Amino acid sequence: MLSSSRFVQAAFSTGKTLKARRYVSKEIGKIKEKLNEIKARIKLYRIQLSGDDGDALNLMTVRRRHFLPQPDDADIVGRFNDEKILLERLLMNHHCQQQQQGSCVISIVGIGGLGKTTLARKLYRSNDASNHFHQRIWVTVSQENSLKGLLKKMLLQVPGITINYLENKEENDLIDMINVLVRTERILIVLDDIWREDVCIWMQGIFRNMNNGSRALITTRFHNVAKRADPRSTPYQLSLLNEDESMKLLLKKAFLYEDAAANCCPSELLDIGHRLMRKCGGLPLALVVLGGFLSIKDKTPVVWRRVLETMDWDTEGRECQEILAVLSYEDLPHQMKLCFLYLGAYPDDYEIPGKELIRKWVAEGFIPQQGNKMMEETGEIILEELIQRSLIHVNDRTSNGSVKTCGVHDLLLDFTRSVAKKDRFLTVCSTQNDQPAVSLTTSSHRVAINIIDNTLGQ
Repeated sequence: MLSSSRFVQAAFSTGKTLKARRYVSKEIGKIKEKLNEIKARIKLYRIQLSGDDGDALNLMTVRRRHFLPQPDDADIVGRFNDEKILLERLLMNHHCQQQQQGSCVISIVGIGGLGKTTLARKLYRSNDASNHFHQRIWVTVSQENSLKGLLKKMLLQVPGITINYLENKEENDLIDMINVLVRTERILIVLDDIWREDVCIWMQGIFRNMNNGSRALITTRFHNVAKRADPRSTPYQLSLLNEDESMKLLLKKAFLYEDAAANCCPSELLDIGHRLMRKCGGLPLALVVLGGFLSIKDKTPVVWRRVLETMDWDTEGRECQEILAVLSYEDLPHQMKLCFLYLGAYPDDYEIPGKELIRKWVAEGFIPQQGNKMMEETGEIILEELIQRSLIHVNDRTSNGSVKTCGVHDLLLDFTRSVAKKDRFLTVCSTQNDQPAVSLTTSSHRVAINIIDNTLGQ
């Protein structure tokens, strides 16, 4: 865009007046178009243009005093039978030898947002698994991870094994090390969010004819990936929630109760609540996002009915989480929107350190100064608010309740990157560590380059 001095010169210089006027007209047209777009979005999402972000942050502080952080598996509703069946398969001794149709590789399969990771994490952290297995290993598998890097990530969780020790090991050496490990100790290995079949090929050899109780538990969206891990085994298909389970989950998130049931909801909201619930099509992620959105709203029929009118779409199930993401995003105060969009800079399935994230928000200037309050404290309030809204999930907390590590569901992460790129806030790209640096042509204010280390994952 022209500077102010050049703009004036262009507008009034002899011989350039017509050209300058066309330019001005074009720029005004762009501004009007942008304003109309903003007005349309405000109307579409019934956005209430309120006071400044300071008022919003004060409200967040009040809400934070009233609610304690929920457990990491608080989103588990309606999965009791799933948990029971899978736990029995994990703990059954000599299951692989005694049942030809059985397997030491157990697969949980389902569409994105169904709760596969949440269920697997609950199994992994259960007292039964802790007491049964000598050691447990958890690795989140991104789409970009090399097999060699994945194997190293697994072995680095074994006490006594260091990155220096693994530095010069070849892929076959790493496979042999894991092979020995699972046969000398009873090990549980969880591989979360597998996308590629080649990751499963080596698992067939390692866990074939296992007789000491070691198990592998994988989560994936793809049946072909699950079948490749063990062709003899039938993948465990996770289903959508029924209406009763869906309502319980929605109310649990909306009212922030540990054990929500329909009777915790005021009677005048039950009918609207059921209609809201049905819009989510039984998809847990959609219910969690909607419940988080409702949790910061007034619990009145007028407000809930307005939300229902906003959710005026015919599509149910997996596609609705994108619309709910837009709804939740548009409801955020401006500074919190910036904090949320910044999450798109992190790689998929990355465990984000809470303190590091807050410091980066502060360094970027996203955190407003509030009186004598430290910016880091305000950053903690914003982080907890995004967690309450179910836009961020907690992976682990410190002993005093602070967020140690957190993450964003990949479907929501895709949304942040899409908005960030469109608004020229952030552009994200990936490159291999053995490839030349990427060449970017972008007008974004920020660029995140995720370098994929072929020797140690991302």
